[in-house]
Amino acid sequence: MQHNDYIDPRDLNFINEWIKEGNYFAIATGRMENEIAPVLERQNIKWNYMVCNNGAVVYEKGVGAILNASIPMNLRTEIIELFEAIRNKYILGYCIKDQRRDYSKVSTKEIDNNEFLSKYAPKENNFEIGKNEILNSPDLNLLYFYINEDQVEEVKELLKNKLIGCKAVRTHKNVIEIMKEEVSKAQAIREIQKLKNFSLNDLLTSGDGENDIEMLSMTKNSFAMNGHQPGVEKHATFLINNVFEIKNKIN
Repeated sequence: MQHNDYIDPRDLNFINEWIKEGNYFAIATGRMENEIAPVLERQNIKWNYMVCNNGAVVYEKGVGAILNASIPMNLRTEIIELFEAIRNKYILGYCIKDQRRDYSKVSTKEIDNNEFLSKYAPKENNFEIGKNEILNSPDLNLLYFYINEDQVEEVKELLKNKLIGCKAVRTHKNVIEIMKEEVSKAQAIREIQKLKNFSLNDLLTSGDGENDIEMLSMTKNSFAMNGHQPGVEKHATFLINNVFEIKNKIN
């Protein structure tokens, strides 16, 4: 799926045929459930599980949320101290379960000029409500920075030795997200595995981002997409251009 929600018809056909053969289909994404579910519905994709927020929230079809990995309460004051110190330099946001929230809005060229990023990035300052929700909400599961590409290393350095018990992941060339250390698409899949008791040898995974690395590494049938973020291909068994090419690798 492209950033504009386009799905190549060949990929769509492969997914639908895969499901018809009795296989389960799970989508793993950095987006929220309310953002991705309408896309799947429009494309008539019969999903079984939806791994959202980079693994922080997992949904089962017909059941709802079966996992919500929140950021520990003992880190909340430190988060506020961090956000307050840098709110005038970076676009900052957070997520309450499956709802994006604004914390700070700073003019950032590569975000403001990008139709996809500007759609999801914070649009206004929201300091007082933000402080309250970050401090008190049991459903806080993501923090995010929207930045220019040349600020990535600067932000990574800024976050070193901070928020111990969480990790920072570059989910897009202009986005860094912070989540509970155990959270990943891979861990979400392991939670589904506990419910369905399947073997990882029967699992196929594909991805192109830093947030896909753990998921790709855990399976032998793993596929990195061309156009991936640096280093992702090292963790996959195969390199492909489109999802439908998977059928040629497994047959």
